Amino acid sequence: MPGAILGIYGKQRSGKTLIAYKIAQSLKNKCKDAGYDLRVYTNLYTTDSGFTYVRSIDELPLDLSPKIVLLDEVYNGLDAQDYRKLKNISIFLNTIGKQNCLLIFTSIDANMVYNRLRTQSNAVILAKGDKKRIHYKFINLNTMRANDFVCVKNDELFKNVNYDTQFIPVEFNWDMTTWIDKLNNFYKENYGFEL
Repeated sequence: MPGAILGIYGKQRSGKTLIAYKIAQSLKNKCKDAGYDLRVYTNLYTTDSGFTYVRSIDELPLDLSPKIVLLDEVYNGLDAQDYRKLKNISIFLNTIGKQNCLLIFTSIDANMVYNRLRTQSNAVILAKGDKKRIHYKFINLNTMRANDFVCVKNDELFKNVNYDTQFIPVEFNWDMTTWIDKLNNFYKENYGFEL
Protein backbone atom coordinates (compact mmCIF):
# COMPACT_ATOMS: atom_id res chain seq x y z
CA MET A 1 0.00 0.00 0.00
CA PRO A 2 2.68 2.62 0.76
CA GLY A 3 3.01 5.00 -2.15
CA ALA A 4 0.29 3.35 -4.22
CA ILE A 5 -1.79 5.60 -6.44
CA LEU A 6 -5.17 4.51 -7.78
CA GLY A 7 -6.88 6.64 -10.43
CA ILE A 8 -10.57 6.12 -11.12
CA TYR A 9 -12.00 7.58 -14.32
CA GLY A 10 -15.54 7.88 -15.64
CA LYS A 11 -18.15 10.33 -16.77
CA GLN A 12 -20.33 12.08 -14.23
CA ARG A 13 -22.73 9.68 -12.43
CA SER A 14 -20.71 6.68 -13.68
CA GLY A 15 -20.02 5.16 -10.24
CA LYS A 16 -16.40 6.26 -9.87
CA THR A 17 -16.92 7.97 -6.50
CA LEU A 18 -18.87 4.96 -5.24
CA ILE A 19 -16.03 2.52 -5.93
CA ALA A 20 -13.43 4.94 -4.51
CA TYR A 21 -15.45 5.29 -1.31
CA LYS A 22 -16.11 1.54 -1.04
CA ILE A 23 -12.39 0.75 -1.46
CA ALA A 24 -11.42 3.22 1.28
CA GLN A 25 -14.26 2.04 3.54
CA SER A 26 -13.38 -1.63 3.00
CA LEU A 27 -9.68 -1.12 3.76
CA LYS A 28 -10.56 0.91 6.86
CA ASN A 29 -12.94 -1.82 8.08
CA LYS A 30 -10.40 -4.61 7.46
CA CYS A 31 -7.82 -2.69 9.47
CA LYS A 32 -10.35 -2.06 12.24
CA ASP A 33 -11.11 -5.79 12.40
CA ALA A 34 -7.36 -6.39 12.78
CA GLY A 35 -7.19 -3.87 15.64
CA TYR A 36 -5.68 -0.95 13.74
CA ASP A 37 -7.22 2.45 13.02
CA LEU A 38 -6.51 3.34 9.38
CA ARG A 39 -7.13 7.04 8.87
CA VAL A 40 -8.93 8.29 5.75
CA TYR A 41 -8.69 11.92 4.62
CA THR A 42 -11.09 13.00 1.90
CA ASN A 43 -12.79 15.92 0.22
CA LEU A 44 -16.03 13.89 0.19
CA TYR A 45 -18.63 15.08 2.63
CA THR A 46 -19.36 11.96 4.69
CA THR A 47 -20.78 11.07 8.07
CA ASP A 48 -18.65 7.92 8.15
CA SER A 49 -16.65 7.78 11.36
CA GLY A 50 -12.95 7.65 10.73
CA PHE A 51 -13.17 9.73 7.57
CA THR A 52 -11.78 13.25 8.00
CA TYR A 53 -12.97 15.99 5.65
CA VAL A 54 -10.10 18.04 4.19
CA ARG A 55 -9.94 20.86 1.65
CA SER A 56 -6.19 21.48 1.56
CA ILE A 57 -2.90 19.65 1.45
CA ASP A 58 -1.99 21.56 4.62
CA GLU A 59 -4.75 19.69 6.50
CA LEU A 60 -3.09 16.33 5.83
CA PRO A 61 -0.72 15.00 8.48
CA LEU A 62 2.91 14.41 7.59
CA ASP A 63 3.82 11.23 9.47
CA LEU A 64 4.64 7.57 8.94
CA SER A 65 1.26 6.18 10.01
CA PRO A 66 -0.61 4.34 7.23
CA LYS A 67 -3.36 6.47 5.77
CA ILE A 68 -5.61 6.86 2.75
CA VAL A 69 -6.09 10.15 0.94
CA LEU A 70 -9.22 10.03 -1.24
CA LEU A 71 -9.70 13.02 -3.54
CA ASP A 72 -12.94 13.11 -5.50
CA GLU A 73 -12.88 15.05 -8.79
CA VAL A 74 -9.16 15.74 -8.32
CA TYR A 75 -9.04 18.09 -11.32
CA ASN A 76 -10.77 20.64 -9.05
CA GLY A 77 -7.43 22.05 -7.96
CA LEU A 78 -5.13 19.67 -9.84
CA ASP A 79 -5.81 20.75 -13.39
CA ALA A 80 -3.34 19.43 -15.95
CA GLN A 81 -2.94 22.95 -17.32
CA ASP A 82 -2.27 24.83 -14.07
CA TYR A 83 1.53 25.10 -14.09
CA ARG A 84 1.68 27.26 -10.95
CA LYS A 85 0.90 24.28 -8.73
CA LEU A 86 3.23 21.72 -10.31
CA LYS A 87 6.10 22.08 -7.81
CA ASN A 88 3.80 21.60 -4.81
CA ILE A 89 2.11 18.60 -6.39
CA SER A 90 5.47 17.03 -7.23
CA ILE A 91 6.69 17.48 -3.64
CA PHE A 92 3.52 15.85 -2.30
CA LEU A 93 3.70 12.93 -4.77
CA ASN A 94 7.31 12.30 -3.77
CA THR A 95 6.30 11.99 -0.10
CA ILE A 96 3.33 9.62 -0.35
CA GLY A 97 5.39 6.44 -0.43
CA LYS A 98 7.50 7.55 2.48
CA GLN A 99 4.33 8.39 4.45
CA ASN A 100 2.63 5.00 4.01
CA CYS A 101 -0.10 6.73 2.03
CA LEU A 102 -2.54 5.22 -0.46
CA LEU A 103 -3.77 7.98 -2.77
CA ILE A 104 -7.12 7.33 -4.44
CA PHE A 105 -8.47 9.94 -6.83
CA THR A 106 -11.36 10.28 -9.26
CA SER A 107 -11.59 12.28 -12.45
CA ILE A 108 -13.84 12.44 -15.47
CA ASP A 109 -10.89 11.94 -17.84
CA ALA A 110 -7.19 11.18 -17.42
CA ASN A 111 -6.20 14.16 -19.57
CA MET A 112 -7.74 16.50 -17.01
CA VAL A 113 -5.18 15.39 -14.39
CA TYR A 114 -1.56 16.44 -13.95
CA ASN A 115 0.71 14.03 -15.91
CA ARG A 116 2.98 13.15 -12.97
CA LEU A 117 -0.02 11.86 -11.07
CA ARG A 118 -1.13 9.81 -14.08
CA THR A 119 2.31 8.33 -14.78
CA GLN A 120 2.91 7.38 -11.13
CA SER A 121 -0.42 5.57 -10.83
CA ASN A 122 -0.16 1.86 -10.01
CA ALA A 123 -3.70 0.98 -10.98
CA VAL A 124 -6.65 2.44 -12.84
CA ILE A 125 -10.35 1.75 -12.65
CA LEU A 126 -12.60 2.76 -15.53
CA ALA A 127 -16.26 3.24 -14.61
CA LYS A 128 -19.34 3.34 -16.77
CA GLY A 129 -22.87 3.29 -15.42
CA ASP A 130 -26.30 2.83 -16.89
CA LYS A 131 -29.74 2.70 -15.29
CA LYS A 132 -29.37 -0.86 -13.99
CA ARG A 133 -25.64 -1.57 -13.65
CA ILE A 134 -22.19 -0.15 -13.11
CA HIS A 135 -19.40 -1.61 -15.23
CA TYR A 136 -15.84 -1.43 -13.88
CA LYS A 137 -12.57 -2.34 -15.54
CA PHE A 138 -9.68 -2.73 -13.07
CA ILE A 139 -6.25 -2.37 -14.71
CA ASN A 140 -3.01 -3.13 -12.86
CA LEU A 141 -0.54 -0.83 -14.62
CA ASN A 142 2.46 -2.81 -13.35
CA THR A 143 1.34 -6.08 -14.96
CA MET A 144 -1.18 -4.68 -17.47
CA ARG A 145 -3.67 -7.29 -16.31
CA ALA A 146 -7.29 -6.25 -16.44
CA ASN A 147 -10.46 -7.54 -14.82
CA ASP A 148 -14.03 -6.58 -15.58
CA PHE A 149 -16.71 -6.38 -12.90
CA VAL A 150 -20.39 -5.54 -13.14
CA CYS A 151 -22.41 -4.35 -10.16
CA VAL A 152 -26.19 -4.35 -10.21
CA LYS A 153 -27.66 -1.13 -8.86
CA ASN A 154 -29.72 -2.27 -5.89
CA ASP A 155 -30.14 -1.53 -2.19
CA GLU A 156 -27.32 -3.91 -1.25
CA LEU A 157 -24.80 -2.00 -3.41
CA PHE A 158 -25.59 1.25 -1.61
CA LYS A 159 -25.78 -0.27 1.89
CA ASN A 160 -23.49 1.58 4.34
CA VAL A 161 -22.70 4.29 1.80
CA ASN A 162 -22.49 7.37 3.98
CA TYR A 163 -21.41 10.17 1.69
CA ASP A 164 -23.59 12.86 0.17
CA THR A 165 -23.93 11.95 -3.52
CA GLN A 166 -25.19 15.47 -4.30
CA PHE A 167 -22.18 17.18 -2.68
CA ILE A 168 -19.96 18.94 -5.21
CA PRO A 169 -16.32 18.82 -4.05
CA VAL A 170 -14.81 22.26 -3.74
CA GLU A 171 -11.40 23.00 -5.21
CA PHE A 172 -8.71 21.15 -3.29
CA ASN A 173 -6.02 23.63 -2.27
CA TRP A 174 -2.50 22.45 -3.20
CA ASP A 175 -0.75 25.52 -1.75
CA MET A 176 1.86 24.37 0.74
CA THR A 177 1.52 27.17 3.27
CA THR A 178 2.34 24.94 6.26
CA TRP A 179 3.42 21.74 4.47
CA ILE A 180 7.05 22.91 4.18
CA ASP A 181 7.02 23.65 7.94
CA LYS A 182 5.63 20.15 8.57
CA LEU A 183 8.35 18.69 6.35
CA ASN A 184 11.00 20.64 8.24
CA ASN A 185 9.64 19.39 11.60
CA PHE A 186 9.49 15.84 10.22
CA TYR A 187 13.19 15.94 9.31
CA LYS A 188 14.07 17.52 12.64
CA GLU A 189 12.17 14.90 14.68
CA ASN A 190 13.22 11.87 12.65
CA TYR A 191 16.71 12.76 11.41
CA GLY A 192 17.92 15.55 13.67
CA PHE A 193 18.39 18.25 11.04
CA GLU A 194 16.46 21.09 9.47
CA LEU A 195 15.98 21.98 5.82
